[in-house]
Formats: sequence, structure tokens, C-alpha cells
Amino acid sequence: MNEKSKLATRLGIAPVLARVLAIVLAIMMAAPVARPINASAKNTTQNILLVELFTSQGCSSCPPADEYFSELAENKKLAVLAWHVPYWNYIGWKDPFSSELAEKRQRQYAQKLHTNQIYTPQAVVAARKQYVGSDRRALGKSLRAEMKRNQNDKSAPQLILKQDSEGERNFSLNIKPAENKNNKKSEFKLSFVVFQSFANTDIKRGENRGKTLREANIVREVKKIGSWDGKAVKKFSFQLPKQKNGFDVLRDGGVVVIAEPNDLSGGVAATRWDFKRGFKPEQSS
Repeated sequence: MNEKSKLATRLGIAPVLARVLAIVLAIMMAAPVARPINASAKNTTQNILLVELFTSQGCSSCPPADEYFSELAENKKLAVLAWHVPYWNYIGWKDPFSSELAEKRQRQYAQKLHTNQIYTPQAVVAARKQYVGSDRRALGKSLRAEMKRNQNDKSAPQLILKQDSEGERNFSLNIKPAENKNNKKSEFKLSFVVFQSFANTDIKRGENRGKTLREANIVREVKKIGSWDGKAVKKFSFQLPKQKNGFDVLRDGGVVVIAEPNDLSGGVAATRWDFKRGFKPEQSS
């Protein structure tokens, strides 16, 4: 008599029930331990936290913020962008990286964040919160919280960025709807932002005269990829610009892809490919 039958006999179980019990025990002993589905599910999104700085080489308050964002740019979990605004150019030094596009974006954030002023250095985190760009304590606390939140964010679309085999400047972007089914469906604008990873500039005039400014992830160009209805998986293709005026994104910089709702509501998604530093989206092949 085997151990299972002995156990059944001691418990006073009838022979038929004993056989049933033996079969059940055998199945339980042979079956693997079940694991939650989500434990082994692969997260395919490449989304990382978008962090933007509005700055100017003509602003005396900006160098500490530029230095801090140069440090943040080394974190591959952040899509860092430095937008150089033009409205300080009149005070003696014209910022060579300044653009009207930077000021336009900052004014759009003023509308979205319900603030009546624009200023430098201003930091915007996840397109939701704004801080003084040199306030390391407040910004650091916000970044830690938002990075944790971003890992489980179901309100933003999911991005997958890949380099195509046709050429090193050709890329494809797959975008999937937000996992949160209760999230408001919006029309999205898809853009890629070309940035210069590093720059050292000797300031000859103005408030920062005599200083050498080291800046990072400076926005050089913005291009629209397309529009998306937010409802179904869709693939887009785009091509990075060729070398211009001595700057080549494949050698000197990188690209941040942004998906943002046209009505400024809902989640914003971003991913980053930094050629200069060798940072690639985690799921890229």
C-alpha cells in the first residue's frame, strides 16, 4: 500500500474516494506553481519622462539651471530638452540657439498651466508642472515622484521608436492608444525634436559677459511627424535632417519624439534617442 492509500485508510475514506484522492494529490504535486500574468508580461512602451527648460544665454539667472539640466541630460530615463527663448536678446547678447518657436511653446505652457507670466529659467515637468529651473530641491522632488508615476502611467499613448534598415536617418514610430479605457480620447500632434547634446559658448557681452556656458540637449529643430486620432495603433515614418551648418544630429545630438494632445489636455508621451551619448530606447532592436 502506497503512502496516498495509507493516508486515505487512516482517514476512513472508502476505496473509490481513496483513488480519487490519490489522483488529485498526484496532479497537485506535478502541477507547476501558477504565476500572475502581469508578472511576466513585457512592457513594450518606450515612454520616458519629458523635462523641459526655458532658458537664455542673456539671462544671468540661467547658468545654474543650465548646469543642473546638463546633469539631468545624463539620465537615460529622462527626455530632456532646453528651449532657448529670444526675448532676452535685446540686452546685449543674442543667444545663437534662440528661436521664436521656443517662446511660442513656452506661451502655450502658460496657457495650459494657467499662469500669467513667462520667465527664465523655467522648468516644465511632464507637461503638467512648472518650477524655477535652478531650484534643485523642488525639481528633484518632483522628478522622483513623476518618474515613479510615469512607470505606471496608463493615461498616455505608448510609443515605440525604431531605426529602419533603409538608412540610418530613417525611423519608424508605432503609437498605441492609452491603456486607460476611461481616458479622454484626443487628437494628437506627433513631432520629433532634434537637439544638440552639448555646447560650450563664450559669452562676450550682456549679463553673462566673461562666462563660458556649458549647455545640454539644446533644441535645434522641430518637425511634425503627423496627426493621430488616439483610437487605434498606427505606424509613422520620418527622416532626420542631414548635416547643416556643421551640425549633424547623428554625430552631435539626438532626437526626442513627443505625442501631445492638440487641446493641451490628457497625457503627453515622449521617448529619446541620443546618438552622441549612445542612449537608445530600451525596447529598440
